[in-house]
Amino acid sequence: MASPLVDLSALNLTADVVDDAEIRRYIPHTDEFRLIDGICHLDLEAELVVAYKVWDPDPWWARGHIPGRPLMPGVLMIEGAAQTATFLLKSLEEWARDAFVGLAGCDRVRFRQTVTPPAKIYFASRPGSRGRRLVRYPTQCFHQGKLVMDMELIGAAF
Repeated sequence: MASPLVDLSALNLTADVVDDAEIRRYIPHTDEFRLIDGICHLDLEAELVVAYKVWDPDPWWARGHIPGRPLMPGVLMIEGAAQTATFLLKSLEEWARDAFVGLAGCDRVRFRQTVTPPAKIYFASRPGSRGRRLVRYPTQCFHQGKLVMDMELIGAAF
């Protein structure tokens, strides 16, 4: 099993530390595809971000994704992690602030447990290798204190 990027129990995750306008400045997604509700930990010196998403008992995807036993789709975990990593990238790298940074790939993706609604999930990300227009960020998703997904995200500026 992968090592967690962060010990969530050591952090105060009870309040947002970034206002919604700042998130929207870097993450333009809206409606169903805004997959982070807030950022509850941001340490630019340590280069670490933790964001979260709250799913109510009947989220939009539950009706069709395994009827009778709704499971959060892995691609939504990946997208939420990508939005979290993008926020950190744009907070750290001046070149990325006005660029469109898209998902270019995912390496070593592992889904370790299922997530069923209602649920509050946390996404954590740190920088990995960084180039001029291509970055690799380790990202993870946690639910009920357990690591449920981890991967290395590849982002590219277009």
